[in-house]
Amino acid sequence: MNKLFPFVFFLSMAIQVFASIDTIAVDVGISVFKTMPIGVVPFTEPSGTSLDWPDEKPHEVAERDLNLSGRFEIISVPKFDLVKLSRARAKFYVTGKIEKALNNKIKIDCFLYATQSKDLILAESYTVSLMDFRKAVHQFIDKVIYQLWGVHGVASTKLAWVSKIDGVKQIVVADYDGFHRRQLTFDSTISMMPVWSHDNERIIFVSFRNNKPQLYIKDVATGTQKRLFKKFEQTFSPAVNPKTGEILFSAISGGKTDLYVGDPETQQSRRLSFLKSSQTSPSWSPNSSEIIFTSDRGGSPQIYVMNSDGTDMRRMTFMGRYNERASWAPTGDRIVYTSMDDGKMNIYTCAIDGSDIVQLTSNSGNNERPSWSPDGMLIAFSSNRSGSNQIYIMRRDGSNVTRITQGGDNTAPTWSWYPIENQTKQKEGKE
Repeated sequence: MNKLFPFVFFLSMAIQVFASIDTIAVDVGISVFKTMPIGVVPFTEPSGTSLDWPDEKPHEVAERDLNLSGRFEIISVPKFDLVKLSRARAKFYVTGKIEKALNNKIKIDCFLYATQSKDLILAESYTVSLMDFRKAVHQFIDKVIYQLWGVHGVASTKLAWVSKIDGVKQIVVADYDGFHRRQLTFDSTISMMPVWSHDNERIIFVSFRNNKPQLYIKDVATGTQKRLFKKFEQTFSPAVNPKTGEILFSAISGGKTDLYVGDPETQQSRRLSFLKSSQTSPSWSPNSSEIIFTSDRGGSPQIYVMNSDGTDMRRMTFMGRYNERASWAPTGDRIVYTSMDDGKMNIYTCAIDGSDIVQLTSNSGNNERPSWSPDGMLIAFSSNRSGSNQIYIMRRDGSNVTRITQGGDNTAPTWSWYPIENQTKQKEGKE
């Protein structure tokens, strides 16, 4: 087995042209998870005025957020309809009001009401530019989810992925639903394998600018960047520690690939694995106590787990001859990974002991590079089911598959973390 087996596969992926405008297609499946019916009523707009919304209206963004969350069944009504909402068992509904504000801005008042009593459950007000209204709606829906479920929503999170732009693979970042996409790297050589820093302010990625895979870190806001862990000639497969921000990565040293962990600030690193085989594609457990990774030590790529200090290594996957790219759910109860079935790549989940294997994709091209949402409810992945590689989101049971990119070729999505304030609340046990 070639010691660079993941790279041979990744670099053979076909990527086409970049498109700046996305559409969203939904393949609705049957979910095994309980969802809550919720009504959505269009927001009222200033009378006698037609606002030039850049893509969708606020209530349409709210519907998308609620649907993508995996927690709701959407009951859309053109105006408040007690009978229809009651028949659908929608105990709550979302609506709002739009007003013009100073400096060419708009004021968006967002409301969550109890259907039967019409009691106001939650109200938020945002004054934003017309181009930024989506961000306001995302924030409100996250608060609705927290109000009704007691957990943080992911509508305000981001995705990064790889897109081919002018013939070169580049890193792009966008809202979690694919909107507001922008290019982050502008190199003349391949950029790939992006992951978010713990503070969501930087992207760690692999660049071939020196004709070898090497890790770089780039500030999303300023564009400043630097190379990481220069003592290694070849570094790749980064994974960020959810507690400390340390970077777990693969490096080629002495003719073989091993796992290392390093501090992006001090550049200090230490070796974790000491095997004769190759170790790649690591992922931390939510509490940072364990690591899963891909190894060919048994003759073919399989998923293994070990303690964060490199001890107690054991094999996790036994079904299938080619399993790779595992990622630990933020909820800590499952992993998601890619497996090859009859020459096609599909996405599976299993319990952390390797049992209870569930196939999430099938009969739809190659599906790979899964990435969990911060709440563990959703999985982003890339698939060529449409003829070119695009980014999709599905619920953790494989239902409600939603395409968030259209045009060009897009691969390797990676989900941002919760905002720091939400991470703090979780650590304090307030969730």
